[in-house]
Amino acid sequence: MVSALDRARAERVIWATVVTPAERMSHDELVRLGARLPDELQAAVRGGSLAFQPFGADEFVRRVAVRVGVEPQAAWTHVRAVLGTLGRDVDEMEAVRQRLPRDFDALMA
Repeated sequence: MVSALDRARAERVIWATVVTPAERMSHDELVRLGARLPDELQAAVRGGSLAFQPFGADEFVRRVAVRVGVEPQAAWTHVRAVLGTLGRDVDEMEAVRQRLPRDFDALMA
């Protein structure tokens, strides 16, 4: 879980989990999501790719793992914790989940 990480790594996990979906979302989606995030995470979302590209849950976890410097199995657990928290606290996350492929459901449960 993210809570079991030191603060610096937990912040990297949160940042990577927020910035990675920005690579697969349109500008309008990023604006809506970013408006609901804390200031420091809004900057991460605004830095998303202009040319968004679709990818599945496994690639999402792989990208987070690379950014954080952990194995994909560990990243999977961390990502689930972050997305679970965002899902409870950010209303727009349900709309984001609905636009993602079904393989993301396990990450956002």
